[in-house]
Amino acid sequence: MATLREQLTKILPSVLPDRAEDAINGTDLLATVRGKLDGDYSEASVRTHFSVMSADPTSPIAKVDQGHGYYRRSLGTTAAAIPIDEGGAKSVTEEAAEEFLGQRASQREEKFRSIYMRYAEITNQFPMHVEHTKGARQRAGVNKWKFPDVVVLRWEVGEVSDAGFRLAREVLEVKKSLGEQPFKLISSELKVELAIGSFREAFFQCVSNSKWAHSAQLAVAAKINDESLAEELRRLGTSYDVSVVSYGLEPEYLDSLPPADKILKMQTGDFEAIAANVAVTRVATGRDRETLDWEHLRDLRAQSEEFSNLFRWTAYCLEKKSPYRYEDWEKIARLESRYT
Repeated sequence: MATLREQLTKILPSVLPDRAEDAINGTDLLATVRGKLDGDYSEASVRTHFSVMSADPTSPIAKVDQGHGYYRRSLGTTAAAIPIDEGGAKSVTEEAAEEFLGQRASQREEKFRSIYMRYAEITNQFPMHVEHTKGARQRAGVNKWKFPDVVVLRWEVGEVSDAGFRLAREVLEVKKSLGEQPFKLISSELKVELAIGSFREAFFQCVSNSKWAHSAQLAVAAKINDESLAEELRRLGTSYDVSVVSYGLEPEYLDSLPPADKILKMQTGDFEAIAANVAVTRVATGRDRETLDWEHLRDLRAQSEEFSNLFRWTAYCLEKKSPYRYEDWEKIARLESRYT
């Protein structure tokens, strides 16, 4: 039997509208397609394929630039559709994308994000990179300050054993029976450094994009040596329940490090040399919220596939009663979608 992607590649050209102005929304497209599929695929799996395929310039499905909806891609009219030729040469779009990602990987902001995520992992927390550019396109400014840089999944029922970090299954079951959440989600805004003249913008950006989460954290790479700045951050952190944490890494030190993608791929022993330079200082401590803001989350999930994946990942961990890294769950999800 053909894979789900192969089937969709054949089916979609006949059911998608030709023009972006006539785009069909995901729910209606799902209803149209499911009856034509050979196999019992979940709604989530088909929707994920719509999203993934619409980002592939060689697939027949395209997503509208603003709002929601899909239409048929005209593969013969754009440079984005130029495939890799038999000699292995890459398309214009692929080369541009690789160049862009390479430039970003060398930026201080991306290096700090990689360090923040790796450091979270060695403290038995589970980070998820949020890519702002993957959100649904809206009018300029609509999604400003909407998405955090990283979401961290922190298990309240975790314990360290000889086999590593695991979930205490009996505690997990008790919390579930009492209706208590066994995990916390931390919305993290990352900044390389803060200055007295501009820190409020960074702080309220964190406030804005963390309303949905259990916890809000403003993480700063550099030391906060200005006592006036530290006092203002403490006052605001207490008022708005935002934790402010410095990692003690100066911008010049970040410049000396390898690109962000290489930091993420480092062996644990190699990363420990970087971790040894981290000096965590908690400038302000915010209180956790008891519950998630589900109304806010509905909007985020509609705008970003990553936020839908956040809950698929968490649900998978709960189902298996085991903590999985986000990257490991992604690999499992891809394999399951390929064979289901």
